[in-house]
Amino acid sequence: MLDDRAVAWYVLRVTYQREFQAKASLEHLGIETFVPERLVRRRDRLGRYSCCREAAIHNYLFVRSSKAVINELKLYRLPILRYVMHVENGAKVPMTVPDAQMRSFITVAGNLEARILYLSPEDPDLTKGDHVRITGGPFAGVEGTFVKLHKAREWRVVVTIEGVAAVATTTLPASQVERIP
Repeated sequence: MLDDRAVAWYVLRVTYQREFQAKASLEHLGIETFVPERLVRRRDRLGRYSCCREAAIHNYLFVRSSKAVINELKLYRLPILRYVMHVENGAKVPMTVPDAQMRSFITVAGNLEARILYLSPEDPDLTKGDHVRITGGPFAGVEGTFVKLHKAREWRVVVTIEGVAAVATTTLPASQVERIP
């Protein structure tokens, strides 16, 4: 259980896909946030295509702050924010993500140029794998699970935030991955 003044990464929900609006408001106040984005190809009413950014995980926002600050923001400035709750020791508490896990998630999900894959956290197609660290390339230092995706011939490192999302890196050679005991 965290102290109300302890800084952590909190998982928050916003209403009506206003992730970027809430992110901009929080960053204006000097609060660190993260919204996983992806590039999508859209077609306008004239049939022309263009690329634009959208939230990869709709209605979710990750905020690094204290619970006391977030409670004040929810009450007075941003009523669209809601905690994502989970059960811990029989009580519902706001969901937090450890710093190291969040840094790995940001490194993978924040790379728009790489061909990353977003997965459901309950995806049945994932097989159990070893806990690994990537040693080379653009994802060096990222820790996750080394898995082979169902019906695919490629191995990827998956970083999971329990109950929220999982993100898989591009295909990796085994030489760039080391097992963590």
